[in-house]
Amino acid sequence: MADPRPVIRLTAPAGSCRRMLGELGCGSADELLALIRAAVGPAYRVTGDRRLIEATEDDARGGRSDDLRRAGDLQRALADDRVAAVVALRGGAWLTRILPRIDFDVLRHRRSRVALFGFSELTTVINVAARYPRAVCWYDLGPAFISTGLAGWALRQGPKHLRRPAAARRWALRRFRAELAAFFRDATSLLEGRGSVRAVRGRLVAGRLPGATRVTLAGGTLAVLVSLIGTPYARSVFRSGRWLMLEDVNEAPHRLDRMVAHLHLAGALERCGGLLLGDFRDGGHDRRDAVRSSLRRVLPARSSLPVVVSDDFGHTWPMAPLPVGRPSNCGGGGAGSRSSRRGRSCASATPPARNEGVGANRRDFWIRNSESYLENPPWGPEIPPPRPPDQNREREPAALFHPSGCRQRRRGDSDL
Repeated sequence: MADPRPVIRLTAPAGSCRRMLGELGCGSADELLALIRAAVGPAYRVTGDRRLIEATEDDARGGRSDDLRRAGDLQRALADDRVAAVVALRGGAWLTRILPRIDFDVLRHRRSRVALFGFSELTTVINVAARYPRAVCWYDLGPAFISTGLAGWALRQGPKHLRRPAAARRWALRRFRAELAAFFRDATSLLEGRGSVRAVRGRLVAGRLPGATRVTLAGGTLAVLVSLIGTPYARSVFRSGRWLMLEDVNEAPHRLDRMVAHLHLAGALERCGGLLLGDFRDGGHDRRDAVRSSLRRVLPARSSLPVVVSDDFGHTWPMAPLPVGRPSNCGGGGAGSRSSRRGRSCASATPPARNEGVGANRRDFWIRNSESYLENPPWGPEIPPPRPPDQNREREPAALFHPSGCRQRRRGDSDL
């Protein structure tokens, strides 16, 4: 008898996951699959192509040499009604060239909805799939990035004893398994309609923001987005009235300026309903101010286009999942809220109860990511639905995902 449980499919269609395996202490893809199965519990099957997960890449020779296999694996996952979620383990590179090999129209023939999780190099896949009613797409970090994000947070905001590269790296690797498990528990919470414990908040820095309303997001990594201009995939992102979310990593100011100008020259900024700017970290430098300066030079002087900045998405940790292509509730204070000279809204907003957490009273903009977009939970009559989480289960992912989970150093503690 076939296993009736819904499937969480792990894919590796972009960069190699070999480093991730090593950092987790997994000697093979089978060990990674077992680790994630333990995190999500018995209600789901966790599958993945072992050869793709263990594949290597060679930068000097086009990176990956398995284009057909990568495209086929992703297309089959999108077509399979048994698959409830597709999680891209890593972004990185090498995916854009295989886009023509993926038939996204298989999503038209699905009988059930499927959730997709990915970011960075997966920007195009997430935005194209979001055009299909049966696809529920989340711009959410690739699990392979967790260790890098943790180390970056420790260097910038962690306790003093972690603000050294070696110490931050050891701390990140020590927490990697726990954070990986928390990520997949949170992903299943989204699947089951309980929402995410990772809040999306920010502040208005330019333009006008209406009161509580609904916005539809599109976009992702800036370098990937500008590469789509002039291609058939551009219309999946640059659609009139949608908010354009932008973030990137390891890009110099002059390159960011060129990419912002490219968006302007292509008319993308004129068509969008607002801008949500995430993290723009370049080594030890925060380049978001450079992006804002570039935007000020290309947008009309009296533009009312709302520009919101958020620390909660991008190549950062913790990162909150953003729904792509579907209307989401958002708020920014009272109707007609304007940006102040300090970048703060003149009125404060109350985030949804599900997303309340540390610092909620210091933010003035939120996007609700706790709504369920699945008309039916991904389990059949043969499998009882998971029990609602108790208070301890509810707090655990929040403590893991929030930097407050890092305690201060005590006497006798080591850096290991």
